[in-house]
Amino acid sequence: MSDWIEISIPSLRGKEYKYLKECVATNFVSSVGPFVTKFENSIAKDIGLLENQTVVTSSGTAALHLGLLAIGVKPNDLVIVPSYTFIATANAVSHTGAKPWILDTEMDYLTIDPKKLAKELELRTFKQNGFSFHKDTKQKIACIIPVHVFGSPPDIEVLKLVADKYSIPILLDSACGIGSKYRGNKLGQNKLSGIISFNGNKTITSGSGGVFYSSEQIIVDKVRHLSSTAKCSNKYEHDEIGYNQRMSNIQAALGLAQLEQLEKIIQEKKIIHQNYKNEFINLKELNLISDPPWGESSHWLNAILIKKSNSKDIEKLIQKLKAHKIRANYFWKPLHLQKPYKNNLHANLNSLNDIQERILILPSSPKLKRADQSKVIDIIKSFFK
Repeated sequence: MSDWIEISIPSLRGKEYKYLKECVATNFVSSVGPFVTKFENSIAKDIGLLENQTVVTSSGTAALHLGLLAIGVKPNDLVIVPSYTFIATANAVSHTGAKPWILDTEMDYLTIDPKKLAKELELRTFKQNGFSFHKDTKQKIACIIPVHVFGSPPDIEVLKLVADKYSIPILLDSACGIGSKYRGNKLGQNKLSGIISFNGNKTITSGSGGVFYSSEQIIVDKVRHLSSTAKCSNKYEHDEIGYNQRMSNIQAALGLAQLEQLEKIIQEKKIIHQNYKNEFINLKELNLISDPPWGESSHWLNAILIKKSNSKDIEKLIQKLKAHKIRANYFWKPLHLQKPYKNNLHANLNSLNDIQERILILPSSPKLKRADQSKVIDIIKSFFK
């Protein structure tokens, strides 16, 4: 076992081994098996939905891709995404043949900025036949994808008002949002469709995998159909081009064991975040990204935003932490600076041009020892003395 203090490693201390042995003993190791159904229904219950309102998939990206198709996104449509997100958000859009339209984030919590979104839509779109189109390209605006950043929810109610005004559906990229709340509501209680990731570094993991969720059964059924090669009979008939993007029973078994520990994991992550917050509150050189006023973060990862005057120090700080066997790292490069998307439509995003050089993610594993966290804190505080 590594003696490094890692950024985010899974907490495998429940019934993972027991459930995995059961998969092997019963020969249910592929995308059919009892744990798939159990995991789907348990997720639905946990996030405030009914049974059969979730579909587990091979990844969070797959869930997002299928969700976009299910709500009707077509080739050459525009889909609004924030620049500050993992590239998979834009890739899922591109897989549909649509084009990401890259917009700005607010700088306190790094979620999509509803005011800037409203301004862009007012300036650059027109409505026709109940849909919104871009004035210059004449492309239909088919969807808005807000993102939970570090586990913090975007301001959903305000975003809904903007989206409804322009008749644009919302699909939440809540890849790291399980355990978060928006004004007291769990993910499924916000009456929006969305996805969660269960990648190995997420709050809970199925090794790899994701889930699509929605209170709109017709959309859920469409995602389920597309994820299973669009098979419509036991005679191997398929009514459209589908995808093989279902989660395996083995992955679901691991995921179920993890989900059973979610409440405990979230509590541990809240304590870790509060420790960082208490210790960094008087450090003028940085801001800890914390809970927004409209909700509660899952605190998937803890991140500090270094003030611009000190941004050149981040590499030195990373190296100092590494010298003490502490993992800390840069995070997402904004989409408008990524090679595949630098020529896409985007707003004025100058405020994000140096964001990657200012964000540092810190050890956030649920089983992070208090002594190890104190070591991280002490090194950072001493660095800025």
